[in-house]
Amino acid sequence: PWTMAAETITAATRVALGDGTSMPGIGFGTYQIKEEDVEEPVRLALEAGYRHIDTAEAYGNEAGVGKALAAAIEAGTVTRDDVYITTKLWPGVPMWGQTPKTFDETVAQCRASLEKLRVDKIDLYLLHVPLSGKEERMQQYRGLVECQKLGLVTSIGVSNYGTAHLAEIEEAGLPLPAANQLEIHPRCQKPELVAYMAERKIAAIAYSSLAPLSTWRVGQQSAKDDDLRKEESPFLAIADAHGMSEAQVLLRWALQKGYAILPKSTNKDRIDANFAVVSGALPALTAEDMAAIDALDRNEAIAFGKPGERFDPITAP
Repeated sequence: PWTMAAETITAATRVALGDGTSMPGIGFGTYQIKEEDVEEPVRLALEAGYRHIDTAEAYGNEAGVGKALAAAIEAGTVTRDDVYITTKLWPGVPMWGQTPKTFDETVAQCRASLEKLRVDKIDLYLLHVPLSGKEERMQQYRGLVECQKLGLVTSIGVSNYGTAHLAEIEEAGLPLPAANQLEIHPRCQKPELVAYMAERKIAAIAYSSLAPLSTWRVGQQSAKDDDLRKEESPFLAIADAHGMSEAQVLLRWALQKGYAILPKSTNKDRIDANFAVVSGALPALTAEDMAAIDALDRNEAIAFGKPGERFDPITAP
């Protein structure tokens, strides 16, 4: 039910969330962009036509995103209602020496994020990882429900949650997350989890769409090792056949699977090229293309962890 008709994907295409709301199919990701560097790329993204900006408490750049958004509104590029804003609560991870946030601290953090982002309401507020322990993450999720009741956020959801984590919420009788933001790309497709979510109308938002590319996160944290970087790309032939880049093939695949995407770049040409997957300038991938890409799954999560030490938070206790 989630797969979009390939020919109808445009800049206006929205993905349905489980709570009856919807979000833009394409968003602009800001992970690993520093506070002092984030304003310019966000401005470029809004000018290119992106209408969803994804940030997080842990990215340390919410204030820069807020400043860029305020400037774009001031300049008349967008109105507040035009732009969908996602941010995320960092729950505190004991195994990394952090103290988990309480229910009250969760609500307080949401208010702090609102202030930094300079908005009255966050469109989608996510619990970033399920790594604070079962009792703790349940309190934090209850905090998200409270944020929604208080009118601080429109929709609530989670990120990096596996089936067991989602089941806890359901068993507690709490409102289900409207979305789950996950590492999803052709090498890491998570079919069982995605099917479980679809049954419950929990939208899948894909991050690290470009992880299979040899150039992805070079010099930055990931579990991508040299062997993976040297692999021959299976996307080149499809890209050449359509006059697209490999990155565009990867983004298009995710959109045609029905996932919202969050490509991130600080380079104007790439910001524009990523947006071109919804501009009507590029052809749709064929059913054959999609099947060929679907066949590449290796359950290879590489966004967390480091070379030789893979770690997928969806499996956390």
